[in-house]
Amino acid sequence: MLTAVLILILVIVGVLGTATAEPKKNQIVVPASCTTTDGQSFTTTFVINAMAKTGHLTDSTGNIVITSYTVSYYDDQGKLLDTDTFNSGTKLNSRDDIVSCSGQVDTTLQGLGDVTAVYKFKGFLTPAG
Repeated sequence: MLTAVLILILVIVGVLGTATAEPKKNQIVVPASCTTTDGQSFTTTFVINAMAKTGHLTDSTGNIVITSYTVSYYDDQGKLLDTDTFNSGTKLNSRDDIVSCSGQVDTTLQGLGDVTAVYKFKGFLTPAG
């Protein structure tokens, strides 16, 4: 009986550990400086879902939809290792609420190791106020 209870506890802990880890999967936390199309500047931290190209602002209830980005990865000596780009095809002049943001974060990536990721991205905030 004790063995069965211990196995059940291990299974529950394993399932809970997996369930709590999933929301963090493919999320990038980026402290960023942003400028709106009308010249207003602000700083915020985005939690971006890398697969969906969306994220939320940690200091508000707002979200961002990424329309384009460039991420450059540098090693600890400042050598460029790789670059990743995305462009949804949304014309920047098709919306009047596009924000341009930039930020950087130190992280460890599979295949690259410890890197500094420098982000430049454009998108629009929702809900539009």
